[in-house]
Amino acid sequence: MNQPFKRNYLQHALAVGHWMRQQGAAGTIDPLTYILEIRCNGRERRFQPQFVLEQADGQTGFTPQLTPNVSGFVGWLPYFNKTWPIAQDKLDFKEFAASAGIRTPKWVVDPVQARGNFIVKARRSTFGRGLRGPFEAASTVAVAEGEYCEQFIVGKLLKAWYWNDQLAVADLVDMPTVRGDGLRTLRQLISAKLAPTDRFPGDVEALAVVQGLSLDGVVPADRTALADYRYMSVLNPALTTDHDVRQKITGSPLEAQLLSAGAHCWAAVPEDRRSGTAFSLDGVVDSSGQVWFLEANCNPHLHPAIYNVMLNEIFLQRTLKDVSP
Repeated sequence: MNQPFKRNYLQHALAVGHWMRQQGAAGTIDPLTYILEIRCNGRERRFQPQFVLEQADGQTGFTPQLTPNVSGFVGWLPYFNKTWPIAQDKLDFKEFAASAGIRTPKWVVDPVQARGNFIVKARRSTFGRGLRGPFEAASTVAVAEGEYCEQFIVGKLLKAWYWNDQLAVADLVDMPTVRGDGLRTLRQLISAKLAPTDRFPGDVEALAVVQGLSLDGVVPADRTALADYRYMSVLNPALTTDHDVRQKITGSPLEAQLLSAGAHCWAAVPEDRRSGTAFSLDGVVDSSGQVWFLEANCNPHLHPAIYNVMLNEIFLQRTLKDVSP
């Protein structure tokens, strides 16, 4: 059975424990609050837990408390619930990106004005909730208040995590696909990749249509078809295994794009909460290697590899206090 990776408490505890052993640090986890305390290099810090909360209305949020309606653990931070505008509203992010020279897909409110395949998104949502489509250009689609239409770009799914302006993790994986055999339908090919408890991905019929296929039509032999485009898809292997390519992209054009975008987005965090902040950027890397940034996330679910960068800065970097006479 596939176990979650980034939402797995054990993976986070392993990553923190590994860093502590390497640095000779000491600490505790309170069994009642799950607050993590670390002591190292003459410093002591408390880290708040973040759990995924499944709410009664079907929405998902974070909570620092372990309650019966919690579905996962997404990490420790030295604070709880920092927020700022461009990381809460996708259109605020797009306007900022345009002003900062960060590449982002085109968007319109009226689907009639779309000049290519597009998806419908909510300005404020988490975990990929509220995505619809993709739809062909100029399709008649009802767009509710608070929704917009965004250019649909095919490529590799990207999620990058930052501690301040440092790029800590770069998660990169192909969009999920299936390969036709001339016998099975798209629905059957996708179902074959799902675990028995997995829910069939939503809106696959729309994705099939823009590829010239249908969900219940046979996929020609050797034809590769997209099965989903969402990062949070049950078909995305990055949900259950580590796909961090941070070290592999050192010195590459991809790293340069991520470093530049991260520096701009960190500078956009209000000054009173900028220092000691984690955030993530979502994007798609197209076939030419260009990153199309989709949104920024405050209080993101953490990748376990972020602790090495975060804890090094908190406990090992010298400060003015450390060197003062």
